[in-house]
Amino acid sequence: MLSLGLLFFTLASSFVERGFSSPLSRRDNATAPLTNADVQSRDLVSIAAFAAAAYCVRAGVWNCGQACETIPDTQLIFTIGDNAATPDAYVAYSQSRNQIIVGHEGTDPTVLLSIKNDVKFSPTPLLTVLNVAGTPPDVEVHNGFQTAWVQTSTLVLNAVKQVQAQVPDASVLVTGHSLGAAISLLDAIFLKQQLPSNTSVQVVGFGRPRVGNAAFATWVDGMFGDKNTFVVSRDDPVPHVPLLAQGFQHTSGEIWIKDNTTTLTCDGQENPNCSDTIGVLDAATGVSDHTGPYFGVNMGHGSCANLAVTSVLTGSGGTPTKTVTTTKAGVTQAFSATLSLSLRVTNTPSNIPVSNNINGGERIGGGGGWRGAAVLGAVVAGVAMVL
Repeated sequence: MLSLGLLFFTLASSFVERGFSSPLSRRDNATAPLTNADVQSRDLVSIAAFAAAAYCVRAGVWNCGQACETIPDTQLIFTIGDNAATPDAYVAYSQSRNQIIVGHEGTDPTVLLSIKNDVKFSPTPLLTVLNVAGTPPDVEVHNGFQTAWVQTSTLVLNAVKQVQAQVPDASVLVTGHSLGAAISLLDAIFLKQQLPSNTSVQVVGFGRPRVGNAAFATWVDGMFGDKNTFVVSRDDPVPHVPLLAQGFQHTSGEIWIKDNTTTLTCDGQENPNCSDTIGVLDAATGVSDHTGPYFGVNMGHGSCANLAVTSVLTGSGGTPTKTVTTTKAGVTQAFSATLSLSLRVTNTPSNIPVSNNINGGERIGGGGGWRGAAVLGAVVAGVAMVL
C-alpha cells in the first residue's frame, strides 16, 4: 500500500510533468511497434537477464536461477559492493557473444519516489573524471547518481581493461535496473571515454530514472546514437523522476512496454506518445511495474534462485567479513576482505586471467576505506533503495 507521502509525490509529479515542456523534451512524437522479432534481433531478453543477474551474483558464482540460465556461458570475472553504501556490480565475459558485460544492481523504488528526497537535488556539474575535453560546458547530472557511480567506476574500468587485454575485439555491454540503470549510463560514458576508440560500447537500462539535464541528454545521444536504450515497464513511475521541471531530461532510446500486448519504440527525447502519457492514478499505483517483467524477466532479489537477501558485515580484529546466505545450497558462504569495498575476483576462467591487483593500489588510509568510500550519504538521501 502506498504511503500518503508517496501518493502525494506521484500526484504532484504527474501534474508537474504534464504541465512542463521544452523544445528539446518534445522534439519528436513518432512511435513504432516493437515486435517479437524485434525483441529477438535486439537481444533484449538476454540483456534483461544480464541486468537481473546483478541482483544475484553476490555469492561469487554465475548461478542465479532463470536469469543466469538464459545466458549460461557467461564467465563471472569479479563482483564488488556491499548492497548498501556501495551498490553491487559485476564484470563478466560471454564467449559466445564475445562480449564483456558490466552489470549494476538497483534497489527499492519507493525511496527514489520520495518527494522529500527528490526535491533536494538539482542537476550539478560533472565530476572532473567525466568532464573530458570536448564535453559541453552546460552538461549536468544528478549528484546522487554521480556519487554512487564513482564508488565503483575505477575498479570496473580496470577489470574491463584486463579482460579486454585478452579479448581485444570484444564488445562491451553495460546494463542495470533502477539506480543500477542510472549508474550504468554514467559507467558507459566513462568506458567510452577511457577504452580504445574502436571499442563498441552499448548501454541498456531498465526502469532508468532521469540522470541529467537536457544538455546531458543531447550529449549522450551524440555519443551513443542507437547504442543507448532504456526500457520503461508499463506504469512504472521511476523513469519520471527526477522531474522535468527540476531540469532533468531523458535521452533518446526509450522502449515502452505499454501493456502485455503492446510495446513501442519511441523516437526522440521525452516522446509525449510513450511513457510520458502516464497519468496521475497510473503513477500512483504503478510502483509494482518497476520490477517488470521486462520481456519475461523480473528484476530484484526476489527473482534470485540461489541468493537470500542477506549481507552482513562483522569485524574481527578490524577486518570486516562479508557473509552472504546461499539458500539453494542451504549454507552460508563467507567472503573475507581487507575492507568491504575491496575487489573479489571470482570464478576466474583459465583463458581470462585477472590480477588480484585490479584495484591498482587505490586503498588509502591506515584503517580506513577506499577512495570515495562512505560518501554515498548523498545518494542514500536522494536515490538509494532497499529491495
